[in-house]
Amino acid sequence: MIIPFVIKRLQFVRILIIILTIIVFSAKADHYYGGYITYKHIGGYKYKVTLITYADNDKVNSDRDSVEVIWGDGAKEFIQRVNNFGNGETVFPGIKKNIYQGTHNYSVFGNYQIVFVDEDRPKNVKNIEYGKSNHTMLYIDAIIPIEDSLIYCKNNSPLFLTEPYMKRLSGEDFVLSLTHYDPDGDSLVFKLKVPQAKNAYPVPGYDSFPDDVSIDSKTGLFKWENTPSMNRIEKYVFAYEIEEYREGQLIGVSIVDFFVRFDPSMSSKGDFTEVSGPLEDSHYHFDESEVINLMIEYENPHADSVFIDVFTGLHYNPHFRLTESISSNGNKASNNLEISYLGEDNSEGNHIVTYRAVNIFGSDTLFDFYSISLSTASDSSWSCNIPRDIRDVIEIAPMVANFTISPNLFMESVWVNLGNDYKNIKLEIFDMRGRIVGKFENSENQTFKLNLNNLRSGMYFFNFFRDEELIIVSKTVKK
Repeated sequence: MIIPFVIKRLQFVRILIIILTIIVFSAKADHYYGGYITYKHIGGYKYKVTLITYADNDKVNSDRDSVEVIWGDGAKEFIQRVNNFGNGETVFPGIKKNIYQGTHNYSVFGNYQIVFVDEDRPKNVKNIEYGKSNHTMLYIDAIIPIEDSLIYCKNNSPLFLTEPYMKRLSGEDFVLSLTHYDPDGDSLVFKLKVPQAKNAYPVPGYDSFPDDVSIDSKTGLFKWENTPSMNRIEKYVFAYEIEEYREGQLIGVSIVDFFVRFDPSMSSKGDFTEVSGPLEDSHYHFDESEVINLMIEYENPHADSVFIDVFTGLHYNPHFRLTESISSNGNKASNNLEISYLGEDNSEGNHIVTYRAVNIFGSDTLFDFYSISLSTASDSSWSCNIPRDIRDVIEIAPMVANFTISPNLFMESVWVNLGNDYKNIKLEIFDMRGRIVGKFENSENQTFKLNLNNLRSGMYFFNFFRDEELIIVSKTVKK
């Protein structure tokens, strides 16, 4: 009679484990709304890295007080959340902003790819194949050039001055600007990019970009014009790349990933009814010291009140003086911005100015954006050497499961994971005829890259041995 009791007990334990596994998995899923990475040169080969993530404030069990960052030189490290005494902070209803910071010393020159990857994106994202989005990881990265700072130019990444307001009423234009500011004065170029997932692969099942989606290459102003009318909540995911140029040389690359949510219960936004000043395609160039005036007006007849904020890195630039005159009268607002250029600004990039219109509806707030860019004449050159091509990065080993090969279909090389006991593992590769075409042992790393350029097209079997005992067989195909 004891045996049936033990069996029932074991069955109960198995069911409990399954239930707990499902709960843990659910807690991890449906979490991230996007994020980005910034970095600052501290001295020598030392950099301070800041990771910003936006997460679902309702998912308490998936809240992260620390996250793992891949530094790009073979090292990984958990860095701590620092904002709001380490608790993160709600920036919009249901959305928590997390700021994680850490420092790292690099020991060898090179371009290193800082990576953050974690589970998971929101469920039922419209432009990701149905049923896949909440099992798709969030992946963001940035490339740091590590060179001798006595010889080569050091680089700091662009900073962000506004938050990614993600909610809007469908059927209206969606406009968003994070107001980028480069402390080094580099020229910034913005490009739409397919969001990334595990191992920097494009998000599986991503349905490209809807019609009328664009980003201004100079200001980084994201637009989705003529959004379709929707009678229920719909979610979309987008990403864009920021390229930094110095004297025409690419010196920095980083990715921004963000989320858009259309809600039929949202209030209607207003419009920028007038923009006046010496602008051409939202841009002005200073040839010499000069004062210009920019007037912008915003109106929303449905709002209780509106007003306009200005965000720009010019506040930190000693070559400019800004004076604002603002007014708000019910559902109309205006902003007169006087920009005094004092001369001798030798940065080669565009200075971005973003107007953020704030629409108030009782206790609710809705934001709208408009951006312009300003540039100055520069005939000076940098006193340091420009680093080599930033895209020539130190390669990072991808996430490969134990005793598996990635990818399943390859052209020249594969990544192999030898398991945790990798120093005692021997690998033999066989072709379809059973002939040994490759051997590998005494590895110094658990995951390593194997060049198979000499093999013909076809299927190959990877036999993993421990102490001459076959423990598993994996297969892959060469194109």
